[in-house]
Amino acid sequence: MRNLLILGALILFVAAPAMAQGGYEGSYPKAEVSGNYQYIRLNPGGSNCQGGAGSVAGNLNSWFGVVGEFGGCKVTGQPSGTSAHLLNYLFGPRVTYRSYGRLQPFGHVLFGGERLTASATGLGSASSNSFAMALGGGADYYLRGHFTLRLIQVEYLYTHFGGVRQNNARIEAGIVYHWGGR
Repeated sequence: MRNLLILGALILFVAAPAMAQGGYEGSYPKAEVSGNYQYIRLNPGGSNCQGGAGSVAGNLNSWFGVVGEFGGCKVTGQPSGTSAHLLNYLFGPRVTYRSYGRLQPFGHVLFGGERLTASATGLGSASSNSFAMALGGGADYYLRGHFTLRLIQVEYLYTHFGGVRQNNARIEAGIVYHWGGR
């Protein structure tokens, strides 16, 4: 997990020069919507959670924006007759480096919550909510028109269920639709 945290800090550090560069001033996308595949490696526990995620972002200028991310996944590898699902909702600032090329790295820090729902045949179901925080970033690749490919988004995802800290890894990839610029 320490390596993921270092990677997230490195992405933020690399994206920071965008503040001085400006690059796309006046032609940056004003808003973005994405649909992604989401994979979470749960720690402790060593389980995997796979599903989908989406985000809505508003860009205030060429390098700074605000994003809201929402996702859900099913925990795999559960014993027969049991199931578990996670829903997450996170919000925060995003810094994007927009050069004149097609690759656009970004970094963000997101805060919000996560809901865990578990059920077992014959016992019913139970739910729990937790604070959640994600630190990370990724890279988008401009395709054409209004579409960008989210090549990768890697994050350290912190949650705190039942008095136990979870230091999870989250990876996403997908497609982004943007409007207002470019």
